Amino acid sequence: MSDIRERRRSSIFQRARGSFMRSKGERGADVDTLRGNAGADFEGEAIVTRNTGLSLFGCFGNRDMKTKKYIVVKGPQIFVFSKDTSSSPKFAIPLQHQTVQEHDIQGYTQVITLESGLGDVEYKFKFNLRENRATADNFCNVLREQIIVGNCEEVKDTPGHETEKTKSLIYAKIVADKKEKDQPDNPDKEVLGDVRDVLLSDPLMPL
Repeated sequence: MSDIRERRRSSIFQRARGSFMRSKGERGADVDTLRGNAGADFEGEAIVTRNTGLSLFGCFGNRDMKTKKYIVVKGPQIFVFSKDTSSSPKFAIPLQHQTVQEHDIQGYTQVITLESGLGDVEYKFKFNLRENRATADNFCNVLREQIIVGNCEEVKDTPGHETEKTKSLIYAKIVADKKEKDQPDNPDKEVLGDVRDVLLSDPLMPL
C-alpha cells in the first residue's frame, strides 16, 4: 500500500509541476500542493511589506498596505499568497544567511522582521494576535530553524553530502526558485546602482 501511495503522490507532483511550468508559475502550486503529506512548517496570515531603506511599502501596492496575505513556510523558503485559495504564490523568499528579529507586542499585533546578514531589514511581517498570541512567536522560531536548514543546503547539495528529501520539499524548492524572481523590487538597490554609475562616470568625483 505504501508503494501505491508513493506512486500516487509522485504523480500528483508531476501533474502539478507540468501545470506550474505551462502557466509560467500562475498555477500548480496552491497551498495544499505545497503542504504535501508532511504539511507546512508554518501557515498563517500577516501583512507583508518590504523595506526600501527609506520606508516600508506594501508588496502588492500601496493600497494593500493593510491587507493580510497568506504565508506558508515549507522548508527554507517563505511563500506569500494573496489568499489561502490562490492557485500559486505571488512570490517566494529564500531563507539563507538572514537573521530574524521578534519585536515587542503592541496591543494585539506583533512584528517580525527578516534581516540581511548586514542587519538591513528586508521584510516586515505584521501579525494579528487576537486569535492566537503565539502566532508571531511560532513564525519567528520556524524562520530561525529554516534559515539554519537553508545555510546547510549548500553543503548538503555538494557531492558526497546529498540527503534524501521528500517529494514535497523538492517541489517546494522548484516553485521557490521560480517565484523568488517575482519578489517586489527593492528601490534601494537601484538607487545605489545609479549613484555608483555617476561616481564611475565622473572623473572629478572623489571615490
